[in-house]
Amino acid sequence: MSDVQRGLLQALRDGVRERAKAGRAGGLSWARRVAPAPVLLRLLTALTLFTASELAVPPEWAGAGFYVGVAALLALIAALAPASAAPLVAIGFTIAAWLVSDALDGDGSPTLWTAAGLACLLYTGHSAAAVAQRFRTTTAMDGEIILTWARHLGLVLASTVAIALTLALFTAYFTGLTAGLAVGAGIVAAVTVIYVLARSLHKAT
Repeated sequence: MSDVQRGLLQALRDGVRERAKAGRAGGLSWARRVAPAPVLLRLLTALTLFTASELAVPPEWAGAGFYVGVAALLALIAALAPASAAPLVAIGFTIAAWLVSDALDGDGSPTLWTAAGLACLLYTGHSAAAVAQRFRTTTAMDGEIILTWARHLGLVLASTVAIALTLALFTAYFTGLTAGLAVGAGIVAAVTVIYVLARSLHKAT
């Protein structure tokens, strides 16, 4: 190897070493500045969307490697990019998987509590992403914003459970319609609270 080649090789090594040092320094700097609330909201987004995808399908689907991989990837992208269309794509994937699996399972039927559980999980993931998208992972969040979000989230979840419980008491009168009614009521409640939450966040920021 000539002196010129040795010099070029050494320069490349030095460049790679400097980039690695800069990358480590940048990572440590980000870790020191990270704010817990935005990160936890992103983690909640990923967890709830992935859990909803697993709940939406039969156990044989939920345990399949391909399905788990797609569901996990969509949930992760939604958490990393909450301001993009990724959360809606993850929600659409879950609903589509639920409808397709139900259509293919001729002996089964959608249950009221599965529908209510999906409504609660999907709304939690959607609302967490809606709040997280307004803040970087290094931006501290006002506690009042978190409390406002938590109150509205609790209202939606409690309303969904109450509606599901009410319908469960009258199952004989709503045979075959309970799941659809629960989802429809959950959507109406979610849209209402999304509007109220957006107004609250607009006033707070």
